[in-house]
Amino acid sequence: MSGYKHLGPEERDQIAQLKAKGLSNKAIAEAIGRDPSTISRELRRNVQDNGAYRPVFADGSYLYRRQRPALLDRDERLRRYVIDRLTEGWTPEQIAGRLKRGIERGLQAISFETIYAWIYSKARKAEKLWRYLPRRRATRRPMKRRWSKDRITDKTHISQRSEAANTREEAGHWEADLIICQKSRPVLVLHERKTKITFMTRLMGKTAAETVSAIMAVFKRLSPDMRKSATFDNGGEFAQHTLLQGMLSETTYFCDAYASWQKGGVENINGRLRRWIPRRTNLDDMSEQDIQEIAMTLNTTPRKCLDFRSPIEAFLAELGKHVDIRFNDNVALRS
Repeated sequence: MSGYKHLGPEERDQIAQLKAKGLSNKAIAEAIGRDPSTISRELRRNVQDNGAYRPVFADGSYLYRRQRPALLDRDERLRRYVIDRLTEGWTPEQIAGRLKRGIERGLQAISFETIYAWIYSKARKAEKLWRYLPRRRATRRPMKRRWSKDRITDKTHISQRSEAANTREEAGHWEADLIICQKSRPVLVLHERKTKITFMTRLMGKTAAETVSAIMAVFKRLSPDMRKSATFDNGGEFAQHTLLQGMLSETTYFCDAYASWQKGGVENINGRLRRWIPRRTNLDDMSEQDIQEIAMTLNTTPRKCLDFRSPIEAFLAELGKHVDIRFNDNVALRS
């Protein structure tokens, strides 16, 4: 699309002449060197009630569309909703998907392409709304593999994890990882595979005892049905995993060495978290409240894989509590 040029007056004159001769859209496209879809779209937009195509009328319609403000410029409430959600970390696809569900009362549904086009339009250039879009790195930076001694005992390989956990058919299967920044205490991240809900808590250190204590503190607050298994990588911080098996009757699984992608849910969340917690961040300067606000932002952001429900809505549904959260007019409502 980068080399696309809009139809000009001369081309519209040609289209009118060739259409009057009875040529097909494909034949007209070949005659003037355009794609057939361009001709089809031009005739669909500008044909009159009697089926005639007038190039002067078509030119006028084109100029009107170019001058007419975009929908997001005309609808102040919709514009404010989109901007508010962007600043909260939502993607255009998440915003559009949420609007399509129809629970944001009084707001028109739009496509994510409309939002992207509006963000990058000349009228919005000064606002730099693209800053709120997620990271778009084309490839992951390769990581150097290091040989290490595996000191974790009594491990169960991820290949033995149940089919229900692998396919995300039932809730209660978790993945764990740490967010680590330079010279500061890490943050434990727990991610549920089906509902996508994420819990975060600061650790005093990276020891196995500290890590397992924090995990148990989180899981003890959940019903047994919501803590069936947990999957880890081979970091030494998860060496005390057997305590989860003994105290909480929870099965633990471990990925292959250097294959953290096998717990892709929490890895994806860690990538999202880097928006708020870049590697240069000093986590000691962040309060626990700051960390919980980030977690709440993640858990109230709709996900395409959840039919644009938020993780907290999906999690509550698993508990038999059906709740819709509305963000219209900056007010979250429960129904």
